[in-house]
Amino acid sequence: MPIARADSWKRLPAPAKRADLPFDAVYDADQYARLRQGRIPREMEDKWFIYLEDGQLCLHRSWTGTWIYALRLEPQDAGWRAAGAWVNRDPDQYGCTNLDVDHKQLARLIDGLLNAPLADEDD
Repeated sequence: MPIARADSWKRLPAPAKRADLPFDAVYDADQYARLRQGRIPREMEDKWFIYLEDGQLCLHRSWTGTWIYALRLEPQDAGWRAAGAWVNRDPDQYGCTNLDVDHKQLARLIDGLLNAPLADEDD
């Protein structure tokens, strides 16, 4: 499983309309490695393209490439801290307007990455 990069899949840029999304988390080195691995869709049922670039975990819908979430990560002691999160608020791209729903969805997506098998660097 290759490590996801910005050019690994189609993606649209972050929208001008977005909202701050409260998100508090700290990740250890192993968890950060899993986040850095990201996710490249393999089949139609894979709904998310996720990659880490310049300290920002970007989450796009795989079918449309629409930017939905971003999570900024900063080094902290022996780990990484969530230092800010955003959600798309362009009504032409994303219909949800509930921050609680978005927080839960982002947490589920990150948990999925944290529980995924770690890829080899050579993949």
